[in-house]
Amino acid sequence: MSGIILSVALCVLLGGCKKSDDPVDPYELRTGEPVEGIRIAWDYSSMQRLAPQGNRVLSWVGYPRVRRLNDGRLMAVYETHGNGELVQSADDGNTWSEPVITFKQHTYTNGRGETTDVNIANTELIQLQNGDLVMACNYRPAKDEIAPFAIAVRRSADGGQSWTESHVIYEAGPRFKDGCWEPAFLQLPNGELQVYFANENPFLTSDEQNISMMFSADNGISWDEEIKTVCFREGRRDGMPVPLLVNDEIIVAIEDNKIGQFKPYIVRTKVSENWQTPVLGNSPNRESALKEPLPDAVYAGAPYLMKLPSGEVILSYQTTSGRSADWERSTLEVAIGDKTGRNFTKLSRPFAVPLDREAKWNSVSLWDEHTVVAAATTSFRSPNCEVWIIRGHVIPELKAQQATISTDGNLTQTEWENEWPVFIGHRSETNLRAGIRKDGDKLYVGVDVNDKQLTSDANNLLRADGVYLYLDANNQNLLEPGEGLFRFWCNYKGETKAEKGDRGQWKAVEVAGAKAVAKTKTDAGYRIEFEIPFAAVQKDKHSDVRINLGLVDYSQYEGIQEENLANSVSESSNTWCRVAIQ
Repeated sequence: MSGIILSVALCVLLGGCKKSDDPVDPYELRTGEPVEGIRIAWDYSSMQRLAPQGNRVLSWVGYPRVRRLNDGRLMAVYETHGNGELVQSADDGNTWSEPVITFKQHTYTNGRGETTDVNIANTELIQLQNGDLVMACNYRPAKDEIAPFAIAVRRSADGGQSWTESHVIYEAGPRFKDGCWEPAFLQLPNGELQVYFANENPFLTSDEQNISMMFSADNGISWDEEIKTVCFREGRRDGMPVPLLVNDEIIVAIEDNKIGQFKPYIVRTKVSENWQTPVLGNSPNRESALKEPLPDAVYAGAPYLMKLPSGEVILSYQTTSGRSADWERSTLEVAIGDKTGRNFTKLSRPFAVPLDREAKWNSVSLWDEHTVVAAATTSFRSPNCEVWIIRGHVIPELKAQQATISTDGNLTQTEWENEWPVFIGHRSETNLRAGIRKDGDKLYVGVDVNDKQLTSDANNLLRADGVYLYLDANNQNLLEPGEGLFRFWCNYKGETKAEKGDRGQWKAVEVAGAKAVAKTKTDAGYRIEFEIPFAAVQKDKHSDVRINLGLVDYSQYEGIQEENLANSVSESSNTWCRVAIQ
């Protein structure tokens, strides 16, 4: 709500109003919509190249998907050189196996004796309720009018040690414009295994495309001949489906070119209805995924979905937003939705991709209970496309637990219990973890920083490696520094400074009883404990607080580089993380 509109409301409530010629305070009532819920903090130090491995040279590698299996192993599948490949890790991703071909490029000969290579694309993997593994891929003939485009599957009943022969379950037309594409799996609670794919085969006389689905009642051994239409927008091309089970619904992320470029949409059905009625273009069961719509000219395609253990749905896609109009130079973007798979916000970009490079054909999946992993085909480190993964720490909704803290910079197990829900470290190997505590009338924030090279300027305590703690003591959600906002600085040497918000600026103050103690670590980095008396920041005892942390990495050549908590803006407390105090 704007200050003008709110002022009118106050006039009505209070029975009075300023005269039109009275001076207007430009900082009065400058509040913003608060950013709530979980966030994802990408970890630069976790980045790995999965393919190619060693000195292999690959002309193309793409569509990576990563799965955590029931026995703790990690499996990743992708396409390369016309084949499907698989790598796996038994040590939580520290090392990966040599690649194994899962689906092999082959030669097809038709009844007229004509031949074509059939390439493998879009390999997908699911572990079923009974532990079996099922893979799918897209057969893509190199030449038209010889072999059909198709969806094929393989199964393993022994954890991936052996696999059945490739079995084609669906055939489309023998030409690129009438093909089928991008299979993705879902298993329902009753055991029904479904495979979704984009399908041009029903539209031989047009460029339209729908999302189709086939199902198996016996864990993928056999497949029903019925082809269900999941969704279709007349005159357009619903594409690249990824299904997810959310509460009592099946939701599917698709790319939809309703107007202009493709955008991520969600279509849905009740599990009990199971696509009895296709979701058409004007159906209420079709919704734009992003809460803030992108301009028509911006491309955002190739969506992917996953669900966190806490219930929130995560969406990824590739986009030209803020880049050139060339969709080939798209980059991976991730958004966080609610527990129904709607209102996707808090956008982030896992990889820093130059404008002349790309990060496409992505996926997101669960690494562990507190961590997600994004995988992409990207050229951000090399002129050639490679498969890279990066982990993202899920920052939960924060609570300040009761504890007795001795502010000495030691961060002991007894005091902090190794609970560090906050992470910052997307820009470099330097990163921090932080925890939050209270003792009834004081707030404590413990920070553990990994930094291989500690740097400072002896003449300026702010020109040093260190941490800012930002505090909105009464959850005011201001857009600029104002009354009730504080910023506390402590560098690795323990030098401190306190500032208070004042009409859009930070001004140095003394905050009675506030302190911070830093200690360098014997390996690399430092620890800080902040102690802030609630009375000194005029906290209302009934209010939650908002905090932000700014990790400063100082270099005499590059100056001060500050990285804030995910989706936070240092000057705007409405973007900081809310911390429950009660």
